[in-house]
Amino acid sequence: MTITTRRTFITLIAGSGLLALAGCTDSNAFGESAPTAAAAVTPTVTAASIATGPLTGGTAVSLTGSGLADVVGVTVGGTAATSFAVDEAGAVSFVTPAAVDYQPATAPIALALADGTSLDAGTAFSYQAVTAVDRQLQYAFTYWQNYNLAEWSKFSDNDCGNFVNQTLLARGWQQDENWYSNYATTGDYSFSWIRGNEMDDYLNSRPDTTRLDLSQRASVKVGDVVMFDWDPQNDNGVDHTMLVSRVDVNPDGTNAIKLVGHTVDAQYRDFDGAITVENPGGTAHFYSIA
Repeated sequence: MTITTRRTFITLIAGSGLLALAGCTDSNAFGESAPTAAAAVTPTVTAASIATGPLTGGTAVSLTGSGLADVVGVTVGGTAATSFAVDEAGAVSFVTPAAVDYQPATAPIALALADGTSLDAGTAFSYQAVTAVDRQLQYAFTYWQNYNLAEWSKFSDNDCGNFVNQTLLARGWQQDENWYSNYATTGDYSFSWIRGNEMDDYLNSRPDTTRLDLSQRASVKVGDVVMFDWDPQNDNGVDHTMLVSRVDVNPDGTNAIKLVGHTVDAQYRDFDGAITVENPGGTAHFYSIA
């Protein structure tokens, strides 16, 4: 009587030329299938809590769906969102950044994954001009380089005040006998419209503005006005004015202030560079607008 063991059986199979067939199996020695890894769940967004908000950003949005626990970041229109978090239930929350160039747009939302890839969330955020500051920055970024000559003309020597005051009108301010310009039509204007010191006095007289010195720069926000004095030792007052277009927080907790304006046409001129590298010894103060 011959007892066939597993080793003998394999030997017999090999001798018959069938070993290749016997080896093509996913079964173990007991005929059971080998375990397979669970398929990864693709993050899927089924709903967004808010789909519309202001151009200046700051809208808190929550995304719900499945597989969102693996999301490590969010972009809106290609710009990274702020205050990103994933809660215990797997919902993603974030705060919208400002719209690109402060212009109305439908901005796609994308999910950033841990492996470095990005996934379209299948939903979008609609940026609209909702607030007074939205309208001010939308105007500023429309005409910072392509001047609104038909309506306001251009002051050839220095157009900075003319531009900043235009943005304040877009914000909702009204011209009066102390602050106005009809330069494009009649050539008439107030000195507070184009001259730094007179504009400084006018802004300081308004009940809706607060003068801030450099030590108070932490309170500066988008839409505020900056007044530069390039040579304070000469005691000749304001030399230039611009509008705050962005405020970023540095790693050390201080803020980086960017500016939009005319004469030196710019969208994001660096404030600190302007009073150090560009104009060493310069100084400035701000007007925070309520």
